[in-house]
Amino acid sequence: SSSSPIPSLSDSSLQQPSRRTSRQASPRPVTRTNEGNRCISAENIYDAVRSGKSAMVTVVDEWLDSYKQSREAGLLVLINFIVQSCGCKGMVSREMLDSMQHAEIIGMLTKEFNEDSVNYPLCTPGPELKHFKAGLLEFVRVLVRSCRNSLIYDEYLFSSLLALLTGLSDSQVRAFRHTSTLIAMKLMTGLVEVAVLVSVQLQTTQRQYDMENGKEARDRAPGRLEELQLQENREELSSMMNVTFRGVFVHRFRDRLPEIRATCIEELGMWLKTNPEDFLNDGCLKYLGWTLHDKVIVRTRR
Repeated sequence: SSSSPIPSLSDSSLQQPSRRTSRQASPRPVTRTNEGNRCISAENIYDAVRSGKSAMVTVVDEWLDSYKQSREAGLLVLINFIVQSCGCKGMVSREMLDSMQHAEIIGMLTKEFNEDSVNYPLCTPGPELKHFKAGLLEFVRVLVRSCRNSLIYDEYLFSSLLALLTGLSDSQVRAFRHTSTLIAMKLMTGLVEVAVLVSVQLQTTQRQYDMENGKEARDRAPGRLEELQLQENREELSSMMNVTFRGVFVHRFRDRLPEIRATCIEELGMWLKTNPEDFLNDGCLKYLGWTLHDKVIVRTRR
């Protein structure tokens, strides 16, 4: 498919990172929130995910309200939620977010991470692990679904999140690598689902536009504008999927940790099932082929 999000191995986009993956160095205008409004915090989201007692739609809606007041402050809340979900006691400050690259931020967080402790939320034994993982995946699913009509295309939120997750997934710290890979793979699955919806909308719009061939140009203009917008949205989704596939999946599907390898392959299976037009090709199937020789994953998935 010409619109496939997965480029061939010779594709130049493999060599050049997407312009949307790195934060712009120029300072963005800061929207001051009303001091009287108590916005949702990273701790609030973490507690909701861990306890499983809150409706995730409500949690995401509260966060969306804070993001709409100040996207920088809202992004910071999500970043610190991810950091906390990794079991790291460090915090990312607004100053760090404004003045440092993601690699520098991750470096500072790594220094604050207690390497002696092998326990982190995703490896906690017992029912706590099941509850936390289920809550985390539900949060990611609802986040993508709630943003699919607008914020997913704001060229700030998802590009910033994916850049951070890509950096964390390359960390030597197991907790960072494991947690960020799981979140990134689930984000990718959400993006794939949205891309399929947009493709269907685009096909419908194109058919309607073609059927109106006999009408005057001014009467057909709205349909053409909608078609162009959908094409732009589809291209942006493809760009984000490329970033995630090449930046996270390709490096982690052979990770030394079986849980990370299993997550990558499980999600690849979801992409193949959800969007065979883009993913059912030699470029993606080869990863499944390599995994057939992974005795640990094959044994644990039985």
